Amino acid sequence: MMKTILITGINGFLGSHLAKRLSTHFRVIGTEYKTDNLYRLDGYDFKVVDSSTHAVENLFAEEDIDCIIHTATFYGRNNEEIQQIAETNVFMPFHLLDMAIKKQVKTFINTDTVLDRFVSAYALTKNQFKDWLYFRRNEIQTINMQLEHFYGPGCSNSNFVTAMIERLKNNDPVIDLTAGAQLRDFVYYEDIIDAYATVLSNRDTIKTNSTFQVGSGEHISIKELLLFLKEKIGSTSILNFGAIPYRENDLMISETDIEPLISIDWKPKHTIKEGLIKTISQ
Repeated sequence: MMKTILITGINGFLGSHLAKRLSTHFRVIGTEYKTDNLYRLDGYDFKVVDSSTHAVENLFAEEDIDCIIHTATFYGRNNEEIQQIAETNVFMPFHLLDMAIKKQVKTFINTDTVLDRFVSAYALTKNQFKDWLYFRRNEIQTINMQLEHFYGPGCSNSNFVTAMIERLKNNDPVIDLTAGAQLRDFVYYEDIIDAYATVLSNRDTIKTNSTFQVGSGEHISIKELLLFLKEKIGSTSILNFGAIPYRENDLMISETDIEPLISIDWKPKHTIKEGLIKTISQ
């Protein structure tokens, strides 16, 4: 009998790709903030409920859930209120974790960020929930997936890479930017999906409270990335570097250690520029 995995944010970019990939070996169900337009799940018959506490409680009563993968999040990119960000990034997964422990769910896999907690409301709330995950680590197997900046075809236009590709393809006259010296590790979405699948297949040997950082294993500056995109797209846009100040507490060098993932037989299949070319062409 196939084990059941619950994916929060199942209609999101990451959640939907995980659902499709894992459905070959697991029974996949999910939660979503709104269930009236599950467009990313077209052609699939996943059981999806809204993420309200009442609906999730009913789901736990009806289903024998073996593992939860928490991908639902609000980044604050669409002017969400801080209260809404906190509700989705802290209180909703807090209740979910509590219900999972009471129902003796085996594993809770959290989706986390590499950002400093004080760089944004999103980063702060993600780090606050991670503290709760650590606090309850002995009551359920907890695994934390710290994702670098991911991207790929079909990603939301609030995503940095997606937004920049769109603006460059539209030949926006001027694009105001920071100086672009930040060194980032951008990771193609297929490599992230592979990382989750690898962790799932190895979870019997993974200690609770383990953290896996997921990246490409290489760095590129924001400036180099954007100049590369502009060249490959053939855009006439002017990249106005230095027009915007850096954010307070902005991460200037993103240090990601992918060795723990490599040790359980995962490795990225795409360099940053290979992934960018695939994203541009689709």
